[in-house]
Amino acid sequence: MQIRLSNGYRVRARSALAADSTAIEIPRQWYNLIADLSVKPPPPLHPKTYEPVKSEDLAPLFPDELIKQDRLPMKAKRLEKLLDTPARIYYKYEGRSPAGSHKPNTAVPQVYYNGQQGIKKVVTETGAGQWGGSVAFACSLYGLGCEVNQDNA
Repeated sequence: MQIRLSNGYRVRARSALAADSTAIEIPRQWYNLIADLSVKPPPPLHPKTYEPVKSEDLAPLFPDELIKQDRLPMKAKRLEKLLDTPARIYYKYEGRSPAGSHKPNTAVPQVYYNGQQGIKKVVTETGAGQWGGSVAFACSLYGLGCEVNQDNA
């Protein structure tokens, strides 16, 4: 199947699980489909009011600094300028992970900002364990107590 995008590029899609296929093909390119949508996805809705979520709705769950960060994309402004391009370039730094996944990238700042707001113990749940391990790792960095509950698999 071929799809033509608004920028003129064509994307070919092939099912990795076709009957004659013995291996799964890993994509070599990624494309942000939202940039080509004529209608942007709606914002997250509050589960009770069904209105767009406001910062104050998140305050009981998250420290203020995390709420602010969730609203701000990481934009590579200096790279855009260096390349002299009209393209909008965004990035996410993964770095090296002591927990074996990308999850410390969010666990560490979440624990840090909880500590900054006076929280002494973080309680979370985990499925396979990577999130729980990441939160425990982050709590050990900042001296916060930690309780991890593992889901029954």
